[in-house]
Amino acid sequence: MSGSRQFLHWALQVLDVQPYQHLLEIGYGAGHLTEEVARTLRIGFVAGIESSIASHQRAYRRNRRYIGQQLLQLHIGETSELSYPSHYFHTIYGNNIHLSWKDIYSELLRLTGLLRHRGRLVLLIEATRDHPDIRTSAARLRDACLRAGLEEVHTEQHRTMPDSHMALIAHKTL
Repeated sequence: MSGSRQFLHWALQVLDVQPYQHLLEIGYGAGHLTEEVARTLRIGFVAGIESSIASHQRAYRRNRRYIGQQLLQLHIGETSELSYPSHYFHTIYGNNIHLSWKDIYSELLRLTGLLRHRGRLVLLIEATRDHPDIRTSAARLRDACLRAGLEEVHTEQHRTMPDSHMALIAHKTL
C-alpha cells in the first residue's frame, strides 16, 4: 500500500465516520480524504472549506458524484465565512490546517461553536520540511484546544509512520 493510501486508511480509522454524521473538512485540498469520507455516508453530510480555487476545482471534479447525491458540499473561502448553524457538526477535521492559522485559539473557538455536544475535533498532523516535529505541533494544539474549552484531548500516532503522522483528537463536552 502506498504512503498516501496508508495515510487515507489511517485517517478514516481515526475519524470513525458513521453513515448518519455531519462532518466538516477544513482545507480539503484535491478532495482525496473528502471522497473517502463521503463514500461512507448514507444519510449524513460532509461539507468542506478550502481557500484555493485550483484545489476546489480538482476536488469538485473528483467528488461530483457525492455532490450530486447531496452527501457533499464544497465551499471556497475561510471558516469564518461558513453559514452553518452552531452545534451542527459531529466531527470537524483537517490535515495540517493549523499551519495556515494566524491565530490558533480564535480558529479553535470558531470551530468549537460549530461542534455538537460530544462532537469531535480531529486535527491530522503530518510532518513537513518546515515543521518536521509533530510532537511540538501536537503539544501547541493540545494547549490551544484546552484553552478553547475542548476536553479529553489526546493523540494517536500512525502505527507504521509514527514519526511523520499523528492525530490530535478533542471533544466538546459543554
